[in-house]
Amino acid sequence: MSGIEQESAESSANWVESLGKYLQNSNMKTALLEGHERFLLVAKARWLFLGFVAVYGACAGVGYMFSDFGWFVTTSQLVGLVVGVLFLLTYNAIYYVNHKQLAGLPFSGHFQVLLDYLCVTLLVHLSGGVASWFWPVYLLVTFEAAILIESRAQVYLLGIFAGSCYFLVLAGAYLDTFPYFNMPFIDPGLHHHAFFLALMWFWVSLLNTIAAVVSNYLMNVLRRGHAQVQATEARLKEFLEGANDLIFSVKPDGQFLYANRAWERVLGYDRSNISELSLEDVIDADMRIKCMAEIEKATRGEKVEPLEGRLKTEAGEEVDVEGTITCSFQNDEAGAVWVICRDISARNKAQKQLYFMAHHDQLTGLPNRLFFADRLRQAQALAKREKHQCGILYLDLDRFKIINDTLGHAVGDILLQEVGKRLLRCIREVDTVARIGGDEFSIVLVNLNHVVDAEQVATKILKALAKPVKAEEHEIFITTSIGISIYPNHDDDPEGLLKKADAAMYQAKAQGRNNYQVYDHSMDQDAEKRLMLENGMRRAIEREEFRIFYQPKIDSVTGEITALEALIRWEHPELGLLSPAEFIALAEETGLIVPIGEWVMRRACLDNRRWLEEGLPKVRVAVNVSGYQLQAKNFVAAVATVLEETGLAGDCLEFEVTETVIMQNPDFVVGVLTQIRDMGIHISIDDFGTGYSSLAHLKRFSVNTLKIDRTFVQDIEKNSTDAAITSAIISMGSSLNLKVIAEGVETEGQFDMLKERQCDEMQGYLFSKPVPVEDVAKLLRDGLTKRKHNGK
Repeated sequence: MSGIEQESAESSANWVESLGKYLQNSNMKTALLEGHERFLLVAKARWLFLGFVAVYGACAGVGYMFSDFGWFVTTSQLVGLVVGVLFLLTYNAIYYVNHKQLAGLPFSGHFQVLLDYLCVTLLVHLSGGVASWFWPVYLLVTFEAAILIESRAQVYLLGIFAGSCYFLVLAGAYLDTFPYFNMPFIDPGLHHHAFFLALMWFWVSLLNTIAAVVSNYLMNVLRRGHAQVQATEARLKEFLEGANDLIFSVKPDGQFLYANRAWERVLGYDRSNISELSLEDVIDADMRIKCMAEIEKATRGEKVEPLEGRLKTEAGEEVDVEGTITCSFQNDEAGAVWVICRDISARNKAQKQLYFMAHHDQLTGLPNRLFFADRLRQAQALAKREKHQCGILYLDLDRFKIINDTLGHAVGDILLQEVGKRLLRCIREVDTVARIGGDEFSIVLVNLNHVVDAEQVATKILKALAKPVKAEEHEIFITTSIGISIYPNHDDDPEGLLKKADAAMYQAKAQGRNNYQVYDHSMDQDAEKRLMLENGMRRAIEREEFRIFYQPKIDSVTGEITALEALIRWEHPELGLLSPAEFIALAEETGLIVPIGEWVMRRACLDNRRWLEEGLPKVRVAVNVSGYQLQAKNFVAAVATVLEETGLAGDCLEFEVTETVIMQNPDFVVGVLTQIRDMGIHISIDDFGTGYSSLAHLKRFSVNTLKIDRTFVQDIEKNSTDAAITSAIISMGSSLNLKVIAEGVETEGQFDMLKERQCDEMQGYLFSKPVPVEDVAKLLRDGLTKRKHNGK
């Protein structure tokens, strides 16, 4: 905590402690000055006074009886005293019992002061008049008037009434209007001594006036102080009630004393029943011990640091709060414990959201690169401690950019979300899946014993992603290329491991996608080579470094050449002649496949046009079309432009599209292939049997030929499964009136088996390797006999 925060917390604690003491004191003063409480106080004072008078009277009576004066009280005196005392006891009892009701009546205080003055006057007369020692009680009643009556003028008027009553007692005795009573030690002649009576009346009236002035002044001071206390208390209560913070007070044992409006609003409890609540009732169970321990520290006078906790609402919900605890002390004993706290639920929620946003991908909800790096470091530390291995799987979705560009980002987002869900289902809870960016994902696998453990997960992922994804109205097929690196086998550094997995992923791309590769050191050279190729590829077209080689396709019955497949080569100035497998995947990733593909198509069309003009046999030129080209918005228009500019008829051109590309977005591809076929262009599905197309899909596509992938052809002589798959493809093509061509035919045995199964066309080294463009004319001119011979 910073110094400023600590000082603020201390100031808050001191303020609350002062507030607690102040409120307690003000409440005490308020209680003393409430109207009905003042009535009760005066009634109790009368009881006390009467008790003292009774004791004094009894003692005096006993003393007179044993003195020389003896019992001197007359019967009339005794009757008068008894009646007066009984009257006083009666109305005092009434005021004592009904003080709340009587306090609400107008002039009720005035009335009881008048009764007291009259009773005092009666007792003064019965106890000797001018000789009575009872006249000081007038002063007590005047002080009572100042307590009960707020108007100073009315107190003065009542004081004048008391003086008048005393004057009547003295004047009545002097004029013999009513008899007076002789008292021991007193000369009876004093009752008729005018000057003495005047002095006594003046003395009593003066003292009563002084009592009225002093008591009025004292009560005015008290009332003014009380008014200030009430105003201050009102402001404090207004502050407490209007505060947004939760402010409440409890006894040291946890019983509630007070809670403000914000506390009631946030927690939902009824404040009218707050005394029935205990602090333990509103503190979350997990925080209860800690909070009660902090309260106990406060009651011991120890410093309590600001803390965070959780309160429970009446509905059982949790509210996060932070605040301070302090305790007020009186006479070194703990009084009320005050707590000021604020609802930080929204702040905590926002902080959690910010943390989640900073560590997770917003689209998929998966950990992002930052979170992934942290999990990778943890996995490495665990592997080192447990003497195990951990692995990284680096995934890049194949041809995702095509889907994003053609179907829109909304569909692409749905696809990424579904991929994230499927990846989560392929791993354990202790493993981590992260979206690194774009269409790249990475997985940390912990507690591996062997590399094969990571390979099994990669295989599981490939199978999980093989199922189509429904995105809006589209059915999408997606594949991925996976690179695997293992700690500590391949690197000790997290960043190094990620780079190794990335290099292995690119190797998987180069191997035809939809597979996984485990890192080995040779891939570092491939990474350097890849960088060199990427830099050189951007200028390769301008520098005319690309070359086209042609490989013929032959009719399996006649042996005639039906088409020439255009195969691109790159004559790199430093690396020499490069095959498509070494740079096509890179061209697709960089987006350069579109201009390169258009260059190949244009070059092949020009070559075929020239061969026709030279009188050579009419054949098709087959051009491989990338998924990026096929799903480009202007692809059909670009094909039409090339045919028009080169002057080649559409039936002299053939497009080979891989099954995987077609199935990635079949709804879109159907329309494109239909437009292309309407131009007369021959369409072949390349690498057939390796994708996920079905009979229903094939019937929708405007294709002419199915091209059996070389992986089935190469083992057809010794692998019954491959032979059965090949036979099934040929039969399917025949039933759909499609031509079937087998690529990769290299032996006579393969040729015979395919011919026996009625495969329409074949392609492979058995007939011819890919030849440069300058050798094609010779191949077309005099290669027919040789091909027929090879065909036999």
